[in-house]
Amino acid sequence: MSHYNSDREFSDYVHKNLAMKQIYELLHWHEKPVDIQKLKLADQNYGIDYVFENSKGKQIFVQERFRDSYYQNYTDCTLRYMRQHNAHEERRLSEFFKIKAHFLVYGITNGSKWERERHKLSHFIKFVVINLPVLFSKIDEGAIILREGSKKSYIENGKMIAPINQNTDYSSSFVAFDIQQLQKLFQADQIIRLQKGFLVL
Repeated sequence: MSHYNSDREFSDYVHKNLAMKQIYELLHWHEKPVDIQKLKLADQNYGIDYVFENSKGKQIFVQERFRDSYYQNYTDCTLRYMRQHNAHEERRLSEFFKIKAHFLVYGITNGSKWERERHKLSHFIKFVVINLPVLFSKIDEGAIILREGSKKSYIENGKMIAPINQNTDYSSSFVAFDIQQLQKLFQADQIIRLQKGFLVL
């Protein structure tokens, strides 16, 4: 099984068995049924994993990213940035450049992602729901600056410097945003819709 398929199965399992009850019920969002082929195209072209409807009937596009407990000490959320070495030039720009989702749901589970251990998962150690239009508006206006050379984001002159990091296998790069820093700088804009474990409130 490919690495992508394995990660996808883990994410689907977490969505169904943890996120629906532990995140989306709290938000009062209800998943809308979408044709599987249309959803696959929405994921590939727009970074949309699921479609929900809120209590007012508004449609909400969501991207999910779930991790296993190995990542529990990390304080950031990430978005894929580029696949610089992809043989197909049209596939080198990753979700950062194409995403149309309204929210990123990013969670760290309490166990392993591997199939033989997956049944032991019971809850999120931490999760965060990020308002993506707000995040990207802060990037567009220069309040968040993307920069290579630092592993973690930091605040400089009232702005967030968010690192562009390489995955260890150099298959792609990603941007990391520290959750506490997002809250500190942009809480007035409600950049964080819901969270558990990332912030001490």
